[in-house]
Amino acid sequence: MPEASLTESPTSRLATSSLALTGGVVTAALVILGAYAGSDVSAYAALAAGLALSWGWPLLLGLPRPTGISLVLAVASVGMAGVVVFSGEEDGMQALCVVLAVGLVLAFLHQLVRTDGRAGLTASLAGCSFGLVLLASGMFAAGAAPYDQGDAAVAVALSASALGLLVEAIVPARHALEWSLPASVLLGVLAGLVIGLVDGNLSLNVLLLTGLLAGFVGVAVRRVLRVLDTDDPAGRLTYGIAAVLSTGVLAYAAQWLINR
Repeated sequence: MPEASLTESPTSRLATSSLALTGGVVTAALVILGAYAGSDVSAYAALAAGLALSWGWPLLLGLPRPTGISLVLAVASVGMAGVVVFSGEEDGMQALCVVLAVGLVLAFLHQLVRTDGRAGLTASLAGCSFGLVLLASGMFAAGAAPYDQGDAAVAVALSASALGLLVEAIVPARHALEWSLPASVLLGVLAGLVIGLVDGNLSLNVLLLTGLLAGFVGVAVRRVLRVLDTDDPAGRLTYGIAAVLSTGVLAYAAQWLINR
């Protein structure tokens, strides 16, 4: 099984991979369409993306004992989706934090039952915890869907990060570091403007701010992950999924600002 490695190139093969772009765009499209269709549909879309991330996340990071980590992430993803689907609007987000805590407990229990020593213990726990945070962020996007203008907030937050992936894929490598941030932020703001005008949204300022922040967050997460390199298709696909799910929590924050 190929393992992730560090790369010194300005834009890694991950950043320009068609699989990474495909994973991010498909994830954004599914969750956004789900948000407009209904909160349950959005939760199922986020669950599908979460299960895909659970599969490829340890391969992307080159973590030891990937099967156990994938199982922990998958269980947490199913639990989070169940909370969004079966809980009320207010109770659901509180329960989501409980599921996240249970996921962290499972991550530690997984390390306790290992029989291969404690090599890579810190990397395993850190990687699993980071994955849980990304899953929770994506599910917060689904949790925003049932609120007034929540679907527009989800569309802005996730489309901004998906557009950032597109920037990475098409900008020449020699200009990647200097152009990825301003281009991603600008496209995020434009996404907020377009979606706000199309929806006739009265909270255009909140959507513009959401697009701006989503552009920054997307770039930050991608720069953390792009120093890795892997030949595993699941790992490359996961890079794009992680970049998009990372901005989901901004959609929930946006609807809170709109509806408070």
